[in-house]
Amino acid sequence: MKSRILKCITAITLFPALAITVYAQAQQFDSTETGEGFPFKLRGGFLIVVEGRIGTVRNLKVAIDTGGTRNIVDRKIADKFLLIRHPSEIYAFDRVVGTESATFPEVQFGAIQVANVSMLIANLGDFSTFGNDVDAIIGSDFLRLGTFTIDYDAKKMLFRSMDSLEVADARKSNPGLLTVELRVQGQQLRFLVDSGFPDILLFEDRLRKYAPQVRVEHEINRFRIGSRLQGKKVILPKTWLGSREKDVAVLTVGGPPDSVLPGIVGLLGTASLKAHRIAFNYASNRLAWH
Repeated sequence: MKSRILKCITAITLFPALAITVYAQAQQFDSTETGEGFPFKLRGGFLIVVEGRIGTVRNLKVAIDTGGTRNIVDRKIADKFLLIRHPSEIYAFDRVVGTESATFPEVQFGAIQVANVSMLIANLGDFSTFGNDVDAIIGSDFLRLGTFTIDYDAKKMLFRSMDSLEVADARKSNPGLLTVELRVQGQQLRFLVDSGFPDILLFEDRLRKYAPQVRVEHEINRFRIGSRLQGKKVILPKTWLGSREKDVAVLTVGGPPDSVLPGIVGLLGTASLKAHRIAFNYASNRLAWH
C-alpha cells in the first residue's frame, strides 16, 4: 500500500536533529512572498516536484521535502560530475544506509539558484517507486534559508530568499527541522512538518513514552512501507488541526531510535492538512495554512 511513499528515501540523517517548536495557525494566514512564483507538479497527491538544474544538467525533476535535513541527488546525475566525494550516511526510517556526499557548483530549482551546494548521493530508485521519477531532493538544509508558500490551488511555489543577515539569524533561531505542536486529547504532541509524506504518522514507541494516556482507536488496516517497515492505520480521536477538533486517520509504526528526532512523536504530512495554501517560515518558527 505505502511502498511508494517517498519517505522511504528520507534525508533525515544522523546529524543532530535540533528542531524548534513552531505553532500552527489556521485562523490567520500571512504570506510575505512576492512575485508570481514557479510551477510544480503534485505526484501521488502529495509530493511537490519542480523543474531544476544541477550545473549544466538541465530539465531535472526535483522534489521539495521539508522532512529531510539534507539535499540528495541521484547517483546517475552525480556521476556526470568529477567531484571529490566523502563517505556519509542516511537514516532511512529503520536502518542506516551508507552513501556519499559532494559539493556541487550550482543548483537551481524553480527560480531559485544557489552556488556550492553540499548534497548527499544515493540511488533514489532503490528506496521508493517515486525515487525512479525524481532526480534530486531539496531538504530543509536549504529551505530554511528563505520563506516560502505552497499554493496548492495554483500549483505554484513562492520563495523569498534571505539576505546574509537574515540567513545568520535563521541559522541561530532554527538550526534544524520545522516542527509543530498539535493538541491531541488535551496533550501537546510535537510532529515534524513533512512535505514528503502524504499522511500523519505516529511513532508508537514515542507516543507511549511521551504521552501514554493518549489513545488510538479503531484499527482500519495494516500496511507496509518498503520491504521492512510495517504498521497500522488507526483513528486518533480529538485532534486539533488548526481551529477544529476532529477524529483523524493516522498511520502508526514503531519509530526510530531515541537519538533520531528526539522529542518528536511523528510526521505531519502537509498533504493531510488539505489546505489551499501553506506558508513556511523557519526563521520565525511558524507554519500557517488555510
